Amino acid sequence: MLGSGAGVKRKRVVLSIAMKLQIVERAEKGESIAKLSSEFNIGNQTVRDIVQKKDELYKFVTSSDTFNVTSARKTTKGSKFDDLDRAVFEWFKQKRAEGCPVSGPLLLEKAKWFHSEMKIPEPFAASQGWLQCFKSRHGIRQLDIQGEKLSSDSDAAALYVTEFKRLVEAHDLSPDQLYNADETGLYWKALPSKTLVSKEEKSAPGHKSSKERITVLACANASGSHKLKLVCIGKSKNPRSFKGTQMRNFPVLYYNQTKAWMNREIFKDCFFKHFVPAVRDHLRFKNLPQRAVLLLDNAPSHPNENVLKTSDGQIFVAYIPPNVTSLKQPMDQGVLEAFNRRYRKSLFRSVLEEDGDLREFYKKWTIKDAIFSCSESWDDMPNLTFRKSWRKLFPDVMDSVENVNDSESQEITAASLLEEIQNVNGFEDVDRENIEEWLLSDNDQPGYQVKDDDVIAAEAKSRAELPEESDDDGVEDEPSEKKVSLEEALNCAETLLDFLEQEADSNFSDILTLRKLRTSIKLKRSKNTKQRLLSDFFKKTS
Repeated sequence: MLGSGAGVKRKRVVLSIAMKLQIVERAEKGESIAKLSSEFNIGNQTVRDIVQKKDELYKFVTSSDTFNVTSARKTTKGSKFDDLDRAVFEWFKQKRAEGCPVSGPLLLEKAKWFHSEMKIPEPFAASQGWLQCFKSRHGIRQLDIQGEKLSSDSDAAALYVTEFKRLVEAHDLSPDQLYNADETGLYWKALPSKTLVSKEEKSAPGHKSSKERITVLACANASGSHKLKLVCIGKSKNPRSFKGTQMRNFPVLYYNQTKAWMNREIFKDCFFKHFVPAVRDHLRFKNLPQRAVLLLDNAPSHPNENVLKTSDGQIFVAYIPPNVTSLKQPMDQGVLEAFNRRYRKSLFRSVLEEDGDLREFYKKWTIKDAIFSCSESWDDMPNLTFRKSWRKLFPDVMDSVENVNDSESQEITAASLLEEIQNVNGFEDVDRENIEEWLLSDNDQPGYQVKDDDVIAAEAKSRAELPEESDDDGVEDEPSEKKVSLEEALNCAETLLDFLEQEADSNFSDILTLRKLRTSIKLKRSKNTKQRLLSDFFKKTS
């Protein structure tokens, strides 16, 4: 009689990346190899191999920006044409954000176009096999076959309302736990185009101060009980007007980007460092379970839902389908427009409060003033405005506010502003039509960069042509600064990682980022070691 398990061949099990990460996390918490081996039906050595490759897994996850990547993928192997793949996916996400249909044949044609435009020397077959692999890599479940633009698909919108209700019920969420965020561009210096200042601007060659733009990210919950700090993105890291200001006392979260656009790195930072802690504090204050969902549109500046969730999965992101965003996204149902109007009114009232010349006021109005004005305008937004914005998507949100009179929610109209403006020096030629144009002047500013196809190709191509990292760039280091060795850097990273992992309140995203940095240092050290060994070998044999 054979002994227990003798001669029995275990069926080969292929684990997803998500399951491998579970094994790594549980092993690091002290669970035994034998227990994990039994539960996942894999060998003890396989468990050890997975744990040993944890840096590779974390590196893949933190650099991924695809839909459902860890739940479906079983390998970290990328595409043979990595740069082409990134360009096509960037194009795909932008088209989805615009509400444009993308069919399989169209995507294949675009892949061939990028291959040619980027002048990739290796031959590329835009086959159905490549398309299936592309969809699998990026978790694309289906491609649209309709020929019409999907921006106002009322049938899809009705279906999504039902789907959203199921999500709310499945997670037992109240209006306090439902959040929505969206970006808008803001011309923070813009005055009505028929003002004296604007006339003088038009006569000054190259003067475009009225078009100076920042991006504002607004986020609040469905009940209106929690309006998070605004996120403002400018071009400069340290604007002159910020000098002497303690940033911790700023009423908004300020970031900078070359063109003042939102991007995925900024959004991810906002989510983990600010959104999650603020939501947890609010839910704790309300004595509610630590669960919440953040609704987002499919803007290219938003990372995927696998990236934007807490380690326990209780605070997570859900994406609104591109073809129903304009119909159902709460922030698009009057919130951002109301915010912009309040900012415009605040800007004009600041003009009235200035005793000096209008032109002098305009010169002195800084981005810091604009940021404080944005914050005040946001804080003044009444709860009812937010609740009303959710009515199309979640009608139940209005049940608790029926027959509520909110005098603060009265709309700021062109007519009401004209009454204040028409008698002010320098505004004599402003009329109602001009005021309406001013109020809507930045409504078409999405807050993220809309790239032309050739720009996407050029960026992907330039990334492909970057030389490999080298420890010797041909420039002698200045002796004035201490050179930190790779060993010192690695020791510091290990120590900081040990500290974060032993702290109960550590952010999972910070741990992943630090693991990624540690992996990068290890790879560079390994490369240096190989180069040194080869050098020693050749010296001995020469």
